[in-house]
Amino acid sequence: MTFNEDSHKSGGEPMKRAPDIFSSPDNIIAIYTVLSVLLKMRSVLGLEAMIDYIEKYLRSIEVYNPEMRQAVNSALKLINVKKIYDDAMR
Repeated sequence: MTFNEDSHKSGGEPMKRAPDIFSSPDNIIAIYTVLSVLLKMRSVLGLEAMIDYIEKYLRSIEVYNPEMRQAVNSALKLINVKKIYDDAMR
């Protein structure tokens, strides 16, 4: 893991940066496919339907794998979503 110089714990220690799961060669096909399906869903059914689908699908996964929610929430604490958005918009 690398360190994120922009983020520090309250004690002044750098926080560990989450692995870059979004550009990993092992994940890129799955991520690209899911994002493409969501864009197609938005264009065919609308934004609200796409959001409803995302929320329902996440809840379904959590029923069968409740530990995943906790693990993902822990990872999300290390991910700066604004930076991800800003980087994608450049």
